[in-house]
This record gives sequence, structure tokens and C-alpha cells, in this order.
Amino acid sequence: MKHTTMLVSAVLAGAALSAPALETRDSSQFDYKYEMLKLPTAEDVDENGQMDFGGGGSWLTLGTGVNAGSSYMTMSGGQYLKADAASVGATGDVWRVMAATAGEGGTGYTVEARLKVTESTGSIGAMLLNASTGDSSINSWLVFRTDALYWGNGTDRKIMDIDATDWHNYRIVREPGSLLHSVFVDGTLVADDLPNGISASVNRIIMGSTGGDYKGKAQVAYLRFSKGAYAPPSPNDKSRRKASTDFPVQYEMKSDDTRISTTGNTDDWKKGGSGATSEISGGILSVTTGGKSAYWDTQDAKWKNIVDADTPYTIEFRVKINKTTQSGADRAFNFMAGTYGPVGDLFVGTNSVQWCLNTSGTGTFLTLDASDNTDAMHSFRIAYSGGGRHAFTIWRDGVVIGENLVDCTNFYKLNKANALGIVRFGKGGGLNDGSWDLDYIRWDIGHVWDWKDPPKGFTMVIR
Repeated sequence: MKHTTMLVSAVLAGAALSAPALETRDSSQFDYKYEMLKLPTAEDVDENGQMDFGGGGSWLTLGTGVNAGSSYMTMSGGQYLKADAASVGATGDVWRVMAATAGEGGTGYTVEARLKVTESTGSIGAMLLNASTGDSSINSWLVFRTDALYWGNGTDRKIMDIDATDWHNYRIVREPGSLLHSVFVDGTLVADDLPNGISASVNRIIMGSTGGDYKGKAQVAYLRFSKGAYAPPSPNDKSRRKASTDFPVQYEMKSDDTRISTTGNTDDWKKGGSGATSEISGGILSVTTGGKSAYWDTQDAKWKNIVDADTPYTIEFRVKINKTTQSGADRAFNFMAGTYGPVGDLFVGTNSVQWCLNTSGTGTFLTLDASDNTDAMHSFRIAYSGGGRHAFTIWRDGVVIGENLVDCTNFYKLNKANALGIVRFGKGGGLNDGSWDLDYIRWDIGHVWDWKDPPKGFTMVIR
């Protein structure tokens, strides 16, 4: 497992940075979201009957396997995605709504992209992200290299040094009532009071390479934007943290708690499968599958009747893995949570934590962590930010091991008819097998909670 903190060694000269007084909003709640489960050139988010973006071709391809939910961009000049209100044809309407953000009385706008730059050979950089609203004095122009982030169409205005070959979230905020911009990286303000990036009297958003000075390769997880100026949630905001002991719904696996049992149906859970051994003793549910199925589905109305595709939630469980018995796979314990929309699915083994990717095949997995899960009980937290496909964050014992994970919905083919809301744990099929001890399950619907006291020095985990 590789941990890293964001490296910042050069920031624009001037006064100390001060975040503008903006409403905080996660990008999963933005009006326009392109999640790279299909190409933006095949998306019609505003449902006007036209594709939202022009561009594309062999230089823009969707990722597969462990890179599902992202796209690859290979740029050498003139390869870009563009929604341009000045264009004739299919593109333009999706960004034309942003025209009202122009001028000193405008609402401002916010653009966020999650990407990594794998190669930068152009004289200025690998690629750019530009948003303009028809007023040549207030255009943004963010430039990406493998080792640095720049502002404007040149290399004289460096924002920061950064290892951009890792995944990062980049946000541009056009501040309302001014002619200035702010830039956030991974939730942290890295530059403010930025002037015009480049003069361009056109209403457009463009991402990629507009000429030979921009040449390289990148991988993009999403592009999201919205009218209005929004700061990202701060990674250091203690008000966003909560211990699971304070969650409103808690199942503690107590022998005298009839909400969950090892046989038949109970008020809150339904047990499925047969042939495995299970018992509750000392506040622990112990299960040995022996190749048989043993799983529990929630019947709790607090989940099934409340959670929908736009509802954020945080759910935490604590488990110890004793043995994995499936041949060729280290996946003993399976935990699934979600709705008829986005579904998250986590697999815990003796020395692995894996996430099921959004595929229609028989299971493609992304390894998030390779720590020992047999030595003691370990706590895992799944947070869904609501309304987006790259919306899942995973913690293990207070450390983030997965961010902006794509849901597993395509694999499970869930829909409104058969899954209005689901929490399932155990072994429901052939993808996992073994023995494990479960301590608790706790959740809070409507909120995304960071770990109460995360270890110092860790801001993200590279997968």
C-alpha cells in the first residue's frame, strides 16, 4: 500500500492565501457530471437530444478492467473535448447556460476534474482545462504537466509543483461579483485572486490540447461543472468527522438482540443461504461458510424506504478474517450497500481489500489494500456522497484506501423492481468464501462522515 501527501513547493507570489467566503459543495452534487463510464461525446446530460461535447476519436478511449470508469487522452495538438456555444451543430447547449455567470454581477461557476498526467512533452504542458463565458476578461486557463500546475497560456505563472502522475482533484472557481479565480487541489486552496487566464470572447469549456505546445497523455476519471461558485469540502474540517458510535443506526451482534440472528427472518434482517455454520456469542457473529452460502439482507425500513440514488450515507462495519478458502482469490467477506442506482461492493480477505468494478462481466476487482486482516478486528467505512458514479470513499482503520470509486451497479444489474435499497453482508455467491467474525454494522443516512480521528500525515492513498 502506498501513501502520499500532496507536494506543494511553489505558490503564486503575493499575499497569504485566504479561501473566499463560498458555500461548500461536493462536485458529486454539480449540475453537469461526465463520469467517463461512457465518453462525454456520447452524453446528453441536459437531455436536449444533442450530444453535449464535440471532439473524440482514436485519441480519446474508455478505460477497461481496473481502469473502468476513466478515459485515456493522447494529445499532440488539436485533440480536445469542447462544448462551445459559438459552434454550429451538436455542442454548445450544455455550456451555454453558463453565460449568465459572466460579468461582475454574475453568479460565478465551478469546474472540477479528477485526472492524472502520465506524459508531458509539450513546450507548455500536456493539456489544459479552460472555461470562458463570453467575456474576454474573466477566462480560466489551467495547465497540467507531470510535475507542475500552471495558470494561463504559458509557463511564467506557476501555481504549484505537484506529482501530477498520481490522481488529484482539480477545481477552478470563478468567484461571483469579481474578475478573479481560485484553484483548489484535493480540497485545499492553492491559489486565489487569479486574473484572466487567456483572452477568448467565446462561451465554452474545453479540455485537452489546442495546439502543439500541449502534448502528452492523461487519464481522466470525471469532468463536472455547475453554475455558482463553490468551495470543496475541506480535508481538515473536523465538523465533517464522526465516530460510528454516534451513528443513529447500530447493530452490535449481541446474542439478546433479536434484530439479527443466525436463523430465519428477524425484524430488521433476513438471512439467506444454507449449509454454513454461524453463531452469535460474546457480541460477535462468527461464520464459517465451508463453500456454502450465508448472507444477511437488511429489512430495516430506515434504509430501504429512505435511501435512493441521490442520498448520501456512511456505513461502517468491523470484521476479522480467519480464513479464505476460495481457490485463487483472497475474498472471504463481502459487504454490499446501495440502491437501485449506485451500489458499492467491498470484499475483505486475509491480506486484501478489493472493490468490485462497474463491469457487466463476472467480476473485475480493484485491490485497495494489502494489509493483514487476520491479526485483529479491523473497521471499514464506506461513504457514498450521493448523485454521482465516482462517489464512494473507503477507509480501513481511519486511513483512506479508496477515493472517488466507481460504483458496481452494472455488475449487479440492480433496478427499481428488485432492489429499492440494499445492505448485504456475508457470502451470497461464488466470488468469496471463508470464515470471519463480525463485530458491528452502523450507519448514518444523509451524511458523509470522515473518520473521527484520522492518522496524521495521510491525505490520500494511491491505488
